[in-house]
Amino acid sequence: MTHLNNSSEGVVSAILSAAFFGLIPLFTVPVLAAGMNIPNALIYRFTFGCLAMLAILVVRRIHLHIGFGDSLRIASLSLLYVISAVTLFRGYHYMPSGIATTLLFSYPVWTEILLMAFFHERLTLKIATAIFLAVGGVFLLCGFNSKEGISSVLGIVYEMTAGLTYAIYMVAFPKMRIRKMPSLKVTFYVFFYALLFLLVYVMGTEGHIQPIPSGKVCVQLILLGLLPTAVSNILVIKALKLISSTMVAILGAFEPLTAMLVGIIAFGEPLTIPIVIGFALIITSVVILVSKKKSK
Repeated sequence: MTHLNNSSEGVVSAILSAAFFGLIPLFTVPVLAAGMNIPNALIYRFTFGCLAMLAILVVRRIHLHIGFGDSLRIASLSLLYVISAVTLFRGYHYMPSGIATTLLFSYPVWTEILLMAFFHERLTLKIATAIFLAVGGVFLLCGFNSKEGISSVLGIVYEMTAGLTYAIYMVAFPKMRIRKMPSLKVTFYVFFYALLFLLVYVMGTEGHIQPIPSGKVCVQLILLGLLPTAVSNILVIKALKLISSTMVAILGAFEPLTAMLVGIIAFGEPLTIPIVIGFALIITSVVILVSKKKSK
């Protein structure tokens, strides 16, 4: 009974995490429209996220000390996260965001391949079906009907790299001893190191950090640091402790689903039949995963 409760909690945490991730466009679109570039937006995102998590850690009196070995392990996870984020956004220069999002969502496939190759996990028919339905759903949500198309193979390389590095992150964390740390503490250090890596990247490529142009943009950046950063990543770390990396990856389909709903509700994007079908496919994949757990 406890196993089922943990599994249910893990599924809910993974879905909520993906949904919060899907709020990224709600806050980033206005920020980018105000003239801030993506690397600088990421720096402020991680800064505000770290400050929020640090405040909670202090209030809860959770000590911040970590050993040198654990520090290196977390830094390696942070590097993977940063590479995934940067290559994702780099790919936007070569293709429409819908195609980029679909290619990024190769990470459930990468996750299963990594688990089979290095941890001898067996691919079941239900998992394969769930992956197929989730990827198909994301394909329909994002669409390939853009007039622009892909302008360079380099864009595909960027997006597949983003998917692969995120998959490595998803597979590596549950195998590390840092999984025993409080989720909030792990998440804080993942983003603290990510912030340091991004600062080095921006200073090396641009030489300076952009100032926040207005109070409105500051509020957007704070919300970006709280909801799709701090809250979402605390939940994904929690989910990875309770259910398999493959399940968390597949449930990540709620990210593009939420992003699509944000586009429809907040930005007036059209609700089309492919979007409705895509939504149905994603929900079906979740039902398959949940039924798989309950049948055990």
